[in-house]
Amino acid sequence: MRIASLSLIASSLLRTRLALLLLLALAAVLIGLPAVAQTLPKATVSKSATQLPGARYAWVAMPPRLAAESDARVQDASFRKQLQAALDKALQAKGYRLVPASQADVLVAYRVGIRDLEQQLVREQPASATPQSAMACTADGCSQLVIRSDAGTPVLSPRVKHETEGGLQVEVLEPREIRVVWRATQRGAVKRGAVTQARLDALARNVLAELPAAK
Repeated sequence: MRIASLSLIASSLLRTRLALLLLLALAAVLIGLPAVAQTLPKATVSKSATQLPGARYAWVAMPPRLAAESDARVQDASFRKQLQAALDKALQAKGYRLVPASQADVLVAYRVGIRDLEQQLVREQPASATPQSAMACTADGCSQLVIRSDAGTPVLSPRVKHETEGGLQVEVLEPREIRVVWRATQRGAVKRGAVTQARLDALARNVLAELPAAK
């Protein structure tokens, strides 16, 4: 009898613990705190190297060429200052030193862009013998783009998903020949919310993850 009672108590405690865990997970979502840390996708290295020509670097400006690079959100002076500070921090963590261009062993350049995307969502509707509000419903299905308005007229009603995509490319060049010795690109969806230095630091570390350490 006592064993059965202990089993019931243990089962009750387990259910209580699971309920608390579910409540904590729900609270994390409601207040915007991630229950599990999200990691950035791996950067693509299109030009690799095992060693760079030296440890001293200088920045070279890259004028925008694409519409995404001319977007006001990435042309903002404060944003670019924060981004370059993040890249400096990541470079210096690998042993590189910022110097005047005349003393540099390598030049570093970056391009950054952002664009808004619209994606039309397609959702199959089951066939129905009794069509209601959808336009042109038949035994084979209903229209995904057109419905009937309250007045009974056909109106366009597509389902659209809005996303923001960003990209950052970093190049390291040999100064005399302006030859690319290392290049990586980070690309993906941009999270909503204010741009913080911590987020830019994480982006810089990720895009420079495979850059060889200075020797």
